[in-house]
Amino acid sequence: MKKSVKILSALLCGALLLSGCSGGGDKPTQTTDSDKENTETIGTFITRVEGDPSSFNPDMKSDDYLWPMAQNLFNRLYKLAPGDVPIPDLATSYEWSDDNMTLTFHLRDGVKWHDGEPLTSKDVKWTYDTIIENKWSKSDTFVNVDTIEAPDYLTVVFNMKNPDAGLVPLLAWYATFILPEHIWNDPAYPDFARNPAMQKPIGSGPFKFVEYKSGQSVTLERNEDYFGGAPEIERLVFQIIPDANTAVEAFKNGEIDYLTSLPTANLHDFDNDPNYEVFSFLSINRTYLTFNMEKEPFNNPKLRQAVAYAIDRQAIVDRMGNGVSALPEYFVSPLFKDYLNDNYKLPERDIEKAQTLMEECGLKKNADGYYLTVTLDAFESGNFKDVAAIVQSSLKEAGIKVDLNMMEYAAWGDQVKEGRNFNMTMLAGYQGPDISGIYMRVGKTGSNNFTGYSSDAMEAALEKGAQNSDPAIRKEAYDEVQRLMSEDMPIVLLLDNGQVIPVKAKFDGTPYQVPDKAATNEFTYVTLKK
Repeated sequence: MKKSVKILSALLCGALLLSGCSGGGDKPTQTTDSDKENTETIGTFITRVEGDPSSFNPDMKSDDYLWPMAQNLFNRLYKLAPGDVPIPDLATSYEWSDDNMTLTFHLRDGVKWHDGEPLTSKDVKWTYDTIIENKWSKSDTFVNVDTIEAPDYLTVVFNMKNPDAGLVPLLAWYATFILPEHIWNDPAYPDFARNPAMQKPIGSGPFKFVEYKSGQSVTLERNEDYFGGAPEIERLVFQIIPDANTAVEAFKNGEIDYLTSLPTANLHDFDNDPNYEVFSFLSINRTYLTFNMEKEPFNNPKLRQAVAYAIDRQAIVDRMGNGVSALPEYFVSPLFKDYLNDNYKLPERDIEKAQTLMEECGLKKNADGYYLTVTLDAFESGNFKDVAAIVQSSLKEAGIKVDLNMMEYAAWGDQVKEGRNFNMTMLAGYQGPDISGIYMRVGKTGSNNFTGYSSDAMEAALEKGAQNSDPAIRKEAYDEVQRLMSEDMPIVLLLDNGQVIPVKAKFDGTPYQVPDKAATNEFTYVTLKK
């Protein structure tokens, strides 16, 4: 059985815009005793993760391998559910002040850390203050926040420098998990990296940490004191399986129970199989090429434009899309449909135009027929290798020789993201539950802007978009963002990624089956169907 799921931006949910009204006073639906009647306890539930987590601090840096585990170990004020809609988590509700300069969250009472200590507003304040002070992964989420207060143990107040229409959706996203102050603010470990919680986490989520075996698995056990009720799953195991084909076979053979990533060749393997329920959708997840704009040759926007004209993006879609992914046309996700501007679209392939632009940069073909030679550094992940090969062949046709260097993720991080030693690189990722999330990639201090791109005009447009809730003003701001991206070409979009989530028919309560209750990789509500 196949289901098509329409993924919407949280921006489309009017309650999330700055309006001075409540942002959802109802608590998330909880599994009650009656809900669990006639269900069978699940002993061990196994899912897959592609690699080892770098640590068990979910806020310090972006870690895609920790991300699904973190959603089961920790909580956020609001969490991001399938459909890109924030729903209550530790907070039961929030409201903006009339002038949109104060945001107040109301926490649920009685929440405990896994060690039995109470979770309070002090933990929330400490977590966010620490993210900001130490410039952890998503510190740019708080760019418009002045101070954070905890006036009582169940209240958190954000005092704003400027209004921020995207703040609540961004808080529900990545790297904003609440950490226990009594564990992390320990004078015995002034260096966070040396804190034992880096490897043995204590959270407040539905599952507790049990064991980590490097290169093999991470095992969690259900939290009997979880505020939403203890899960039916007794043990949750994240099996570390780097190879996607191996993971698919393990899923088909019953060795793992849940799979969130499929190779292109397998996207339709489960469509007509009554043993599976399949959720298929286009997501706000995009694969893109970017450049080192701090040094030659890609400090010249004309050369970046030449690359955009040269790449055969249709060939990428034809090979990788398989009816699920889509050809990127706009500089923002097509799911932000109210903001798309047809005047500033990605260029169609034009080899002659690409070569003209290179010649305007002063480049001439050498004896081998190349204008220049560059290196594309990319890490092994999903379809990256195949996409990079198409980029390489496309640019060769235009007269750019590309030396392809596929790396392990850790090595890529050291050389490219931290060392800034690269010409071109390739990334993919979720673009944010609000259109303001584009700041992460093209804002001066954006957490994924390690490329050296910096534009005062872009900064002004991004600020205007984030600080206004009026749809017309926001549209005007993000029109300008798209115009500047078309001129500066800091990134070249390659693929709008679709997702296919096959769920074994015997299960209920997986994230896409209960999108009103669960985060995207949360297994609190998984049960066996009767």
